[in-house]
Amino acid sequence: MEALYDHLAPKYWNSFGLYSNFTHRQFIEKFFLRLTPLSSIMDAVCGAGRYDGFLLEAGHTVLGIDQSAGMLEKAPQHYPPESYPQLSYERVSLQEMAFNPQFDGAICVDSLEHVFPEDWPGIVRRMHNALKPGGRFYFTLEVAEPDEISQSYERARAPGLPVVFGELADKIDASYSQLMALDWQDISGELAGTAAYHFYPSLEQVRLWLNLAGFVIEEEGIGDGYAHFLARKQA
Repeated sequence: MEALYDHLAPKYWNSFGLYSNFTHRQFIEKFFLRLTPLSSIMDAVCGAGRYDGFLLEAGHTVLGIDQSAGMLEKAPQHYPPESYPQLSYERVSLQEMAFNPQFDGAICVDSLEHVFPEDWPGIVRRMHNALKPGGRFYFTLEVAEPDEISQSYERARAPGLPVVFGELADKIDASYSQLMALDWQDISGELAGTAAYHFYPSLEQVRLWLNLAGFVIEEEGIGDGYAHFLARKQA
């Protein structure tokens, strides 16, 4: 995934990162209403920084983290350090987060569908550890068609691939190889989508992981192709 997004970085902002996000903006506004002024926020898997502008305009201090060096190279081009001293970036993955409770809030937008099932519980715990008591966590999870999930699972199980239900893994190798052989100007959104690993846990399973980590769900909804969760760390 790291190499894939490094490869996509030059084209990402304009070609892959500007889809409709009305519901995302609604939930970010709800997220803001639960924060105090001048809060410290982590944008986890920030990519090229699409959502950092919303956080900065609201007056907050932002740390963006991502494992892709290519994405982190692009982000400051939109938010130059001399203009946004309250914004910084750090190269770290969700699986490697080791922050002490220091953030009033955190967001993780349009990224968790790329997380392996075995990594989910640890990532949610690490996010919990990074937040101050009462801190808010807004995140999204892409919604897939049930038939797509079922069909992909059956295709993958037929040759004996060790997948769990919800993983879309049977087309990745061929699509990834094809995409990485292309110059980035020729990359299509459809090809990029099939080349990236996807896992779609049930929403019930996501709620359970949040509860076990010590989060309380304050609001959730569906819109613009994603499930949206707004959760609070229990004091």
